[in-house]
Amino acid sequence: MKTGRGTHFGFTLLIGAMLLAAGCASTSVGKTWKSPALAQHPSVKKVVVVAMVPSEATRQQLEQELVAKLSEEGVQAVKSSDVLPAGAKPDKDTLRSAIEGQGYDSVLVARFAGIHEEVNPDPAMSYYDYYGAYGTDYSVTEEARMQVSLFDARGENGQLLWSTNTKTYESSDVHKEVPGLAEAIVKSMTKDHVVGSAS
Repeated sequence: MKTGRGTHFGFTLLIGAMLLAAGCASTSVGKTWKSPALAQHPSVKKVVVVAMVPSEATRQQLEQELVAKLSEEGVQAVKSSDVLPAGAKPDKDTLRSAIEGQGYDSVLVARFAGIHEEVNPDPAMSYYDYYGAYGTDYSVTEEARMQVSLFDARGENGQLLWSTNTKTYESSDVHKEVPGLAEAIVKSMTKDHVVGSAS
């Protein structure tokens, strides 16, 4: 069967269905980095969540989902949109001014890092098919990538405490992917004892 870029969304949805059928999420979390200073850092208990994504609707949804998942781990989390002045963007100076003296110990930032395309050849394709079609027997999957970092809100320098990257298979409905993305992020934080009962 020949596929081209015009049908890559269909292929992506198929991959997503296969992952769900296998009991896996459509978001994967990469290697994590944890600051040695976190061992001496007081427990992460009061966090401001910042989503830096192109869509305001997605920003609101991702922040809300992360807040909900962190709350399940005993963390008092709040959306950046709830602490910033109306219409303000979550840049560092505005955020610092908004949370100063409010007792927040950290800031969790989930930043959109772009879309990565991966070309997948058709296993049934022969050399003659490939040569004759100039490479049209392929499908393309798209991964939305995020960089997720936790910063110390108590010090003036905003020291990095923990970080990871995520990959989410792109689908035609981004909002359906957000809950799984938030869950994967917080699970990774829990596994690293950044939040949760062992933090």
